[in-house]
Amino acid sequence: METVHVLLPVHNRREVTRGFVRCLKAQTYPEIRLIVIDDGSTDGTQEVVRQEYPSAEFIRGDGTWWWAGCLQRGFDCLRKKWIKETDIVLFANDDTTFAPDYVERAVRFLDGKKNCMLLSRIRNAVTGEVDESGVCADLRKMTFREAKEPALINCLATRGLFLRWGDVQKVGGFHPIILPHYLSDYEFTIRATRRGLRGVTTESVWLNADLALTANRDLGALVGLSFVRGLFSIKYPANPIHQTAFVLLAVPRQWVLQNLLRIWWPVMKRILRQGVLRIPVKAGRVA
Repeated sequence: METVHVLLPVHNRREVTRGFVRCLKAQTYPEIRLIVIDDGSTDGTQEVVRQEYPSAEFIRGDGTWWWAGCLQRGFDCLRKKWIKETDIVLFANDDTTFAPDYVERAVRFLDGKKNCMLLSRIRNAVTGEVDESGVCADLRKMTFREAKEPALINCLATRGLFLRWGDVQKVGGFHPIILPHYLSDYEFTIRATRRGLRGVTTESVWLNADLALTANRDLGALVGLSFVRGLFSIKYPANPIHQTAFVLLAVPRQWVLQNLLRIWWPVMKRILRQGVLRIPVKAGRVA
């Protein structure tokens, strides 16, 4: 029987994390190992997890790791252990809940399949509608849309992503310095498809997600230096520096320049229009 190694990044969402851990504790599949990558929580998250799931292993961060950094530490932790190539790794978000047979269904689906990434379908916790079931990335235009059919999936999130450990090693780790948060999962899974893995979903493996907890930052009301700080924040999904890193890592060479222009031209126009780069000139004394 394969062991499922759950990599769970967390940061200061104690009650949200508690809900995830309780779902994991209720699983019917017996061989589950939980590794919690706690990026500097100060709200008692670790204590809650230890109470709910005493066998959990912890990796402690300082609040600067973000999503890719946390998963990279989890990846490094697994590399130091003796793990079978056929064991399964689950990249998980703590803002999800799931049925008691969730992990068992995933393991059953992966049985006998090779070179496969299984993404849990994401159901909106409020509406019950499926909000995510694989992405079709057009790297020429830098657009990411829901794949209308399974054959079009070439990109996946890491919210509820199952891979065999041998396949994780084939893909490699993350790039937490240049791509610390947003787009890190897309880059990882696009790289995986280029190395022979295929992304799949199934109706039998799904999660409920509280999408209200997902950041949605609009810079429209910001001006001046506040706009610039927001634009280059790690918390901003369209941070142009991170988009640039994604382009250089994931986009075919012939489309790199046009995508860099697509990223930077609107940014520079707005910065110049707001006069953020102007050097203030102090009025001099008239002789």
